[in-house]
Amino acid sequence: MSWKKSLPFFAWQAFRHAESPAHFKQIWSYYGQWRSSFQQGRTSVSDEWAWITFPALNYLQEHIQAESRVFEFGGGGSTLFFCKRVAEVVTVEDNAEWFKILTEVVQNKHYQNWKGFHVSPEKIAGLENKSHENPANFKSGSKSLDLASMSFEQYARSIDPFPENHFDIILVDGRARPSCIQQALPHLKKGGLLVVDNTERPYYLAPFKELFASKYRTELHLRAPVPYTPDFTRTTILRKLED
Repeated sequence: MSWKKSLPFFAWQAFRHAESPAHFKQIWSYYGQWRSSFQQGRTSVSDEWAWITFPALNYLQEHIQAESRVFEFGGGGSTLFFCKRVAEVVTVEDNAEWFKILTEVVQNKHYQNWKGFHVSPEKIAGLENKSHENPANFKSGSKSLDLASMSFEQYARSIDPFPENHFDIILVDGRARPSCIQQALPHLKKGGLLVVDNTERPYYLAPFKELFASKYRTELHLRAPVPYTPDFTRTTILRKLED
């Protein structure tokens, strides 16, 4: 097993990222699951798990309701995780090849509560000179030169046709995440959960700092172990308190 999948690397991250003794203890409670997730053949799709931190997975399993409606930007193991547990799952995916694979997996498992949309980005002249941190630019933060001038506006706006206050859970785990958050918020129910993955990148949440402070409650915002991934990341869960 490589260094990054070893006990010493896990321990180093635990000491580095723990914010309190309680957080340190919580991190260590996931060591066995973290280590076993690297077994050959295991993936988020095969396990039907969302590829987010263990605390976020546990939180969702405890708070999901069978009648919930879910929208997710970016599909995969999370799609199957939600399909097993809720009434309606809607996914938008930008990668055509992955969307085809995901569709086949969902169909083979006979889930009837899923709707999927493939929305490719569009090339926009001059976009390469604009900031990916501004939600109004609908731009991915990927370092890939192929995406530097690609607009994800239609991708982010795929949630727009749905009514306001429609979804109980919205997962943002795809491209142009600040833009997806911007488009998602009106469609989240009061009391609903906004789940944003990889918020160790501060610019995802930064444009909404004041809004979140006044109208949302932070349920989870700790760096923690992630299945199938050596490095700890952060998944943030926010509960909408008012419109």
